[in-house]
Amino acid sequence: MQKAYLGIDVSKGYADFTLIDDKRNILEENFQLDDTQKGHRRLLEILHSLKEKHQFTQINAALESTGGYENNWLTLLKEVESLNLNVARINPYGVKHDIQAQMKRTITDSVSARHIAEYILRYPDKVNYQEEAYNLFDSLRSQYNYITTLVKQKTQLSNQLEKHVYSVFPELLPYCQDSMPNWVIYLLSEYPTADSIREASVEQISQIDYISVNKAKMIKNKAAKSVSRINNSAIQNLVKHIAMDILLRSQSINQLKKQLEKEANKDNLVQLLCSFQGIGAYSAIGILIEIEDINRFPSSKKICSYFGLHPIYKQSGDGTSYIGMSKKGAAEIRGILYMVTRSAIVYNPHIKQLYERYKSRGLKTSQVIGILMHKILRIIYGMLKNNTSYDPGYDLECQEKSLNSKKQNQDDKKTRRYFNWDEDAPISKRQAKKRREQYIAPNSS
Repeated sequence: MQKAYLGIDVSKGYADFTLIDDKRNILEENFQLDDTQKGHRRLLEILHSLKEKHQFTQINAALESTGGYENNWLTLLKEVESLNLNVARINPYGVKHDIQAQMKRTITDSVSARHIAEYILRYPDKVNYQEEAYNLFDSLRSQYNYITTLVKQKTQLSNQLEKHVYSVFPELLPYCQDSMPNWVIYLLSEYPTADSIREASVEQISQIDYISVNKAKMIKNKAAKSVSRINNSAIQNLVKHIAMDILLRSQSINQLKKQLEKEANKDNLVQLLCSFQGIGAYSAIGILIEIEDINRFPSSKKICSYFGLHPIYKQSGDGTSYIGMSKKGAAEIRGILYMVTRSAIVYNPHIKQLYERYKSRGLKTSQVIGILMHKILRIIYGMLKNNTSYDPGYDLECQEKSLNSKKQNQDDKKTRRYFNWDEDAPISKRQAKKRREQYIAPNSS
């Protein structure tokens, strides 16, 4: 026997293991070990004994990505040299759909361990055994996810605060239509109601950050004319604490972002992506965290499809009922690319030119941004795949080559290249008109 395949289903504090051969026969039934030093030592003992018993020369092992619970097992197996062992971390999405394709209904930890082993046997091209057990982006990912959590909490608190402001000082809301500015939050953390502002002086209000004397006078005038008369201690404390919580989270977000960007700037890939006008260090980190290894995508089409940026259409009979962005896969990178695109439209001359070209065709702003998000992701793919900085001239050359290639192969790509059309086909009036416009003469054969 040459190879054996070890499937590992990781849970919190323990894992299930199943070993099969290259014909999917079970060499060792499912066994379970705890994620402790004794459990790790016992696993190595078992693998050594199984290797001697079945005389295989290599073990290919895999475990699903579980958000960190797999790291201890992965690190352990990566460090083993005596077993000739390859270990990989795989996407649970692929294993899940492989199970569905086999129409399996009963799923337990032991069954999942076997399916993981069968998955790496059937799809070796989907498995990357060269991935490091722990790298810089593992720590960056944790920090980035924590910042994302703080941003979501801040947004929730801002929404709550806006509802309360409608009751305690509604005249401030015209300044909060896009988002709540910092000066409003600082103001409410000191003077949470219109009544409390009426009692304060202009000098006291102007001492608050981001509030000048003129703005303080404007606030006083609006408070004097406010329709709100709520001034009980409960609502004051609530508004003040929500505003202070928002300020605290904003401060934490800013500090963590600076620290994250400082660490990430040491990475060559981050510097590479920042050569594109519109991508900053923080956005580059988010993009790299989502992409992970660029080599797992064989083409730019694959990466766009993976992140749901490819266009889809639903065709029913004669016409198309819907066309737009697919939005399949993780939404995080689409959010990052949206902000990158908005920035690139302003600061990147090449993207700005494309934006104006598509707008001149009568497309809506949202449609153009979707097209440019797709375009920018393909540019990012080329930069990472070739390890080259952004060059708009090279992109223009690629566009020209693609256009010439399409013109040359246009006739070959017709879906009707084997058979034009038959007059006796039971088609609709709409399809008949379309065929008359497309073909000069019917195929008489």
